[in-house]
Amino acid sequence: MSISDIDFVERAKSGDCSAFDSLVGMHQERVFALAYRILGNADDAADVQQDTFLRAWRFLHKFRGGCLFSTWLYRITVNLCLSRKACKMPDAVPLDEDQTASANAARVDALATSLTVRRALAEVPANHRALIVLREIEGRPFEEIAAILGCSVGSARVRSCKARNLLREKLRTYMEDETL
Repeated sequence: MSISDIDFVERAKSGDCSAFDSLVGMHQERVFALAYRILGNADDAADVQQDTFLRAWRFLHKFRGGCLFSTWLYRITVNLCLSRKACKMPDAVPLDEDQTASANAARVDALATSLTVRRALAEVPANHRALIVLREIEGRPFEEIAAILGCSVGSARVRSCKARNLLREKLRTYMEDETL
């Protein structure tokens, strides 16, 4: 945990609301980005972002500092995303056809690939999607992923491998469909 996080956490635990506001300011963008990547919907991500900080404030007294404050926040975020995903049907990935039509050939190919990956990722179960986002997109080390998910490092590695294999299989299906 950075020095500023430690200071702000301790002050917030003592009831200093402005210290907690500072923590929110330091972490809100990354919490939103993580939620958005897992949920694929900005409105849902904003709801999870808000719920994450509400829970963090409510349970700040339980934060012991055994991990980074950001790791603790990401664990709350991932849990809220998985709970939300379990209660909802998967969202369709929006297509922006105006942008695709006006782009040059290289941009169209890159956008098509990006959309294909996003579609395939949307079909991967949320618990596996969280692993892919944390490891492959955000580049988090397995030690931090394990802390976020509440499992061992070895388990995080195995789950990550399974998640990548699921995504690979979904991508293979999309690629086969496009060649037909």
